Amino acid sequence: MIKLVNVSKEHQRNLLLNNINLEIERGKVYGFKGRNGSGKTMLLRAILGLIKVDGQVIINNKPLKFGAKYPLKVGVFIEKPSIITEFTALKNLKLVAALKGITDINVMTKYLVELGLDYKDKRKVRKYSLGMKQKVGIAQTLMGEPELIVLDEPTNALDRKSIEKLVQILERLKQQGCTILIASHQFEDIESVVDEVVHIEAGALE
Repeated sequence: MIKLVNVSKEHQRNLLLNNINLEIERGKVYGFKGRNGSGKTMLLRAILGLIKVDGQVIINNKPLKFGAKYPLKVGVFIEKPSIITEFTALKNLKLVAALKGITDINVMTKYLVELGLDYKDKRKVRKYSLGMKQKVGIAQTLMGEPELIVLDEPTNALDRKSIEKLVQILERLKQQGCTILIASHQFEDIESVVDEVVHIEAGALE
């Protein structure tokens, strides 16, 4: 499905990614494990074609070109939720739904409801707690069950019950054939759903 060949990234003489070789198979969950600043997020950005790299990112046997349309149906949550805080949760979901061609309100709100939020809440998202904002971002990402799901530190600000619910959802999506990439420095939170562990330190795989 996805193959990285000799992928490196340098910025101001700092080697952020160092000769990464990695194969990602369809329908598996990959856990990217490493300390803060180890290169997990940069590697996810490389896989998504969001940064220009040396080496090759190959998707379904075709090289991914920087700036080109991504060839997979993808849901992405990197670093923090992509939400407009002056909008309600539902309006934020509708924005993403429009991009994904989704019109069914139940499909739009499915994961928000599963994560314990009320999509009819009229409050603006700026009044939400950090954990609630996190759930809105996760719900946007999972909407429509994309082929590839990329989650960067998804358990930040979530309580134990919400983390357990998220893991259950990810397990179900895996059974449906979704490929899931999760980066976390609190690896024990998501370890039970992970099939393959990718250890990264100082921009290199260990």
